[in-house]
Amino acid sequence: MKKAIRFTAIFLTMALFTLLFTACQKAEKTNVNDSTVAVTEEAKENGDNASDENKVKEVAANGNTTSDKVLEDGIIKILYGSSLCGIPLHIAKQLQFFEGEGLVEGVDYEYVTSSTPGVEMLSTKQADVSFGLVAAMLAPLDNGLEAKTVLGIHTGCIQIIAGAGSGIKSVADLKGKRIGVTQLASSDHIVTQRALASEGIGSTADNMEVEFIVYDKDNLPIALKEGAVDAIAIGDPKATILVNEGTGISIFNSATSELLKDEYCCALWARNETIEKQPNKLAKIVTAIQKASVWVDQNKELAAEIQLDNEWLVGDLEIDIATIKHFKYLPSVSGVKEALTRNIFDMKDLGLIRKDTDAEQLSRTSFARLEGVADELTDKVEPPVDPALHLK
Repeated sequence: MKKAIRFTAIFLTMALFTLLFTACQKAEKTNVNDSTVAVTEEAKENGDNASDENKVKEVAANGNTTSDKVLEDGIIKILYGSSLCGIPLHIAKQLQFFEGEGLVEGVDYEYVTSSTPGVEMLSTKQADVSFGLVAAMLAPLDNGLEAKTVLGIHTGCIQIIAGAGSGIKSVADLKGKRIGVTQLASSDHIVTQRALASEGIGSTADNMEVEFIVYDKDNLPIALKEGAVDAIAIGDPKATILVNEGTGISIFNSATSELLKDEYCCALWARNETIEKQPNKLAKIVTAIQKASVWVDQNKELAAEIQLDNEWLVGDLEIDIATIKHFKYLPSVSGVKEALTRNIFDMKDLGLIRKDTDAEQLSRTSFARLEGVADELTDKVEPPVDPALHLK
């Protein structure tokens, strides 16, 4: 009789425990669902005028994040500038793509800007992530810069403009001519050297068939207008402006030429320490910029208008739209690896990196593939907030 009573007591205890455990599971599941429903219902009640904050919360609640991994502590500093081609970084912040990935400004990331070059900002830890030209980063990397590229952002953005009355019609006509650049080993200089090499024109120390003359970026167009040089290499939108006003003609455009039109010129770079210590948070930041870049490609006119309306730069809307229409804002991880490798080998041939540099090793150590970042995005991207709310 005592055994029967003991067995009954044990059975009742187990049944009660099972009931409580099941109830807890249901309550936990209900709480998760309730938090999602609460956001979406609030958005419905507010109709088309739902606030940006609610829309961002809805994106996060529906799991639109890079991964479910725990984020590391510490703010990642993102360096931005006022360039037209850097528009994905402007749109990423303006339309809250970071918040769409579950990040919080001031806790997970912050934007920093400076007249100091990106290379120096990264090397001095004043920035953890920077947007910059692939070619311009290679000499610093060859000299020990502790950073890697993690994503190609877009193609294009540098042109060679010949003086309107120079008689120069193509790159082949540049042999024996004077070419203005902002500095030696800069992206405009390197692009020009690669274009010259494709036409069999020497531009290296042991075979110099052109003359490079250095001007600061403000005086470069003036030098062309005054005939101090026969051609200049210059970035957009200034190149497009010079052509539109009749100062010169474009004889090479990295956005449309067969030589470089499919090669990523601008990329995201991250400090090695950030890659090693904050990989999950960095992956979310890169994904946010990647999505913003794709959205720009799908909405170039609207993106350019938002960029100007919110004073990310000073420019002319028509010129900006005409310029970025030639750029491909289709970010790629494998694409930037290919561009990096190609640039390194070309620059070694041109004598712009050390002769004893192992090009293949430099290519490997200057690139990182972050876990959780898609190689490419091909689907239509919806911004976390309504773009119309960010137009004047």
